[in-house]
Amino acid sequence: MARARTVTALIMSAFAPELAPLGLAARTRGQGRLASRIACVPVGIGAIDAAAGAAAAIARFQPVVALFVGTAGSYRSSPPIGGAVVARRICLASGEVLRGQAYLPGPMRTRVATYSLLRRQLLRAVPAQSADVATTIGITSGRALGKRIADATGSTVENLEVFAVARAWSLGFGAGGPRARAARALLCTAGVIAAAFLAVERTNASYLEGLGL
Repeated sequence: MARARTVTALIMSAFAPELAPLGLAARTRGQGRLASRIACVPVGIGAIDAAAGAAAAIARFQPVVALFVGTAGSYRSSPPIGGAVVARRICLASGEVLRGQAYLPGPMRTRVATYSLLRRQLLRAVPAQSADVATTIGITSGRALGKRIADATGSTVENLEVFAVARAWSLGFGAGGPRARAARALLCTAGVIAAAFLAVERTNASYLEGLGL
């Protein structure tokens, strides 16, 4: 099998419909130049499938920068349905741990910070707000548990995959690798609950140009 092309940016999501607006924007607004330097890849739904899928995509395309996009649930009234966020910090959260029915080993990583330069680039180009994002194994459906997760982690939204993808990105290149400077460059542009890229779809593709693509 032929080796995949190396790309500047790898844009990942849990499943293909979440990527459709971005792929279309890159092809139509970038006149083909952007599309040739970007790979849009669905990596799987849920943390386990997403980690494996992201690791495979990163190894295949060897990107300079990676982004994760998707939908998310809001713990509070803000951000509203139809809004968008760019992740500031990403936290692994567990209802069982918060209830005292389980614990996480001390050496286990549970937080990842996104790359501030790219975060600022996106916030300048996209009508979105910066927010902390929690990743859980299952979608939180109880209001009380949602408040507990929000209070414990400082997160305002929840996404099932982004922490797993962030760790796949960091571990994929390793602390001493040539691309280690980009190891925190994974960003989550998450439409709240049902906002499948409503904000991104209205945005000119120039935000990718601003990242040097």
